[in-house]
Amino acid sequence: MLNTSSKRIITLTVVIIIIFLSLLLLMNKKKTIPEVQVDANEITFETPEELDAAADLIIIASPSKEFMDREHKVTFFDDGTIQDYYTLTEVQVDKVIKAPNNFHLSKNNAISIIEPVEIVERNTGKRKLVTNRYKELKEKSSYILFLKQNSMGQYALINNNLGKFNLDNKDPLDIGEKKSSQAKKFKNDVLQKYSID
Repeated sequence: MLNTSSKRIITLTVVIIIIFLSLLLLMNKKKTIPEVQVDANEITFETPEELDAAADLIIIASPSKEFMDREHKVTFFDDGTIQDYYTLTEVQVDKVIKAPNNFHLSKNNAISIIEPVEIVERNTGKRKLVTNRYKELKEKSSYILFLKQNSMGQYALINNNLGKFNLDNKDPLDIGEKKSSQAKKFKNDVLQKYSID
């Protein structure tokens, strides 16, 4: 039988191991993933009117999950090179501003949209693929989103960082990192067009 001091040492050792493993897991979760910037040709819109005309669906919505917990999609060519990538982001829709006649929300007012960013895991580890310096939607932040329906029936953001505008000031990377005066004016013009405070 073990004596009391041996039991204490074993208990203390187990507690220290559990604490160490927990800290290790937390540190790995917070670890930043290297970004790979991918330049792509995109159709851009210079005015809110052009953006409105190009969008099939305009909604006010909030992502329900953190970026890492979203559905990341990547397809590969036969030789292993990346063919396509995106993230399916489920958003809770608060308001529909513009929609096609055949558009219907699910019973829980949610829809999955496509963002031009992806987490891919290769032999070298995880990488975050980012199209044209796009910044993903922030969880539980409210946005006005401009979306175009693709040939698969999914809705994708258009106009990159100027196709999504944060409404509750919870997203520090709204309209991209640079926040140029032109981008700020574009956002203000969009908010004014749709009478959003």
